[in-house]
Amino acid sequence: MAKPLNFNNVKKKYLTVTLADEKKTTLIIGTPTKAIMDDLLLLQSSLETINEDETNAEATDDLYLACTKVMSRNKGGIKVTKEFLENLFDFEDIMIFFEAYMDFIGEVTDVKN
Repeated sequence: MAKPLNFNNVKKKYLTVTLADEKKTTLIIGTPTKAIMDDLLLLQSSLETINEDETNAEATDDLYLACTKVMSRNKGGIKVTKEFLENLFDFEDIMIFFEAYMDFIGEVTDVKN
């Protein structure tokens, strides 16, 4: 007989991120929901149009919005706003975060159960 699966007891993986704000806020971020993953996939094509010399304002806004959705999916229930990130993160910080987050997702999907 198969062992019962109880999602209340499933150990999940998280990415710990410490922000460079005054409080040094630590976020323990989970894997994306389908809705967030869909946003990330759509954003991927927008990222190709953004560069340091010629910034696409709409794509940059989408990037910050996606980051707020990802960061707000944390164990502490801390809501991260676009305005907060716009004041805290420059473009390079956003790109560093997304690279780390995508590496995290890759590690989670590579793990064999």
